[in-house]
Amino acid sequence: MRFKVPPALAVFALLSCAAVAARAQEQPQDQKVIDDFVTTRGVSFDEPSHTSTAPKQTTHPSATHKSGGSVASKGHGANSSGGSVASNKNSSSTTAKKNNASSGKGSEVAAQPGDGRAGANSTGAKIVNASAVLRPIGLGYTVFMKDKAGGLLPADPSQEYHSGDRIAVALEPNTEGYIYVFNAENDTDPVMLFPNVALDNGSNAAHAHVRETYPADVNYAFEFDQTAAVEHVYVVVSRRPLEGVPTAEALAEFCGKKRDDCEWRPSAALWQRIKANASGGRVVEAKNTQLAQLQKPVQPASLQRGIKIKREDPAPSIVRVNDSPDADTLVTVIKLVHK
Repeated sequence: MRFKVPPALAVFALLSCAAVAARAQEQPQDQKVIDDFVTTRGVSFDEPSHTSTAPKQTTHPSATHKSGGSVASKGHGANSSGGSVASNKNSSSTTAKKNNASSGKGSEVAAQPGDGRAGANSTGAKIVNASAVLRPIGLGYTVFMKDKAGGLLPADPSQEYHSGDRIAVALEPNTEGYIYVFNAENDTDPVMLFPNVALDNGSNAAHAHVRETYPADVNYAFEFDQTAAVEHVYVVVSRRPLEGVPTAEALAEFCGKKRDDCEWRPSAALWQRIKANASGGRVVEAKNTQLAQLQKPVQPASLQRGIKIKREDPAPSIVRVNDSPDADTLVTVIKLVHK
């Protein structure tokens, strides 16, 4: 007598098979998105002049920034109290190019006017005229969890965190522009973590495939406290400055003398406009299954921020890319569940 599968189980089995088949189709697609993202490492895009409207800004030593919410950090540097740490990278793309070239940390070469074809300079850096090839904005990120020995392992995107867990986030934009980071505990009352007036005088320039880390020194990882919450970390990458969000001198004026404890919060209307970009347009998201299988912890020194990432370096855990190059903003929400 043949064993009969109950109808409900049969339906479940069919759905499971369909889900497995769909995921099998998604994996090559995910890999293509990741490969395309990694391909632009080492490529310098000469962005059209209309995409950069803010004045150039100077750099200053790194410092920490206090964050509300259930993610606490062990501070260092200018502020030894707990807090979220923002970036201190070079905000002037010209300065960044000179520094990178002189330090041996990678180089950016502005494309020459002409027919838009890719070429190479004497150092071997690839040159592309972005006015002919404007790529969609993309962001790669990896959440690392710190072990007891101080090593960092990439965390699963669905990872749940508990009191005492320590994390660091590595970000990699694929474009020149501006970067903003907000934290909204339980998706309410957002506070801007970056730009930070105590760092770079509030500059927030982003450079293509230059690593940004939070905290800036991953030796001082964010530590979850005993209060359960869901942290929503909004990372905004934009070709233009966000209207209504103070940076540089405007942020310094807002903060006054409270450089270490200054917390700028957007109005409800402005926050809704920023959040709207998170769901506006189509975004392709890909997961790096190879990185998830990494078993050997990486050392914080290998995740030094402000360094141009090499082509052969591991791809980020998650890559998100706008569907169209016409979109000037990409908003990514990193959800951290703390129980």
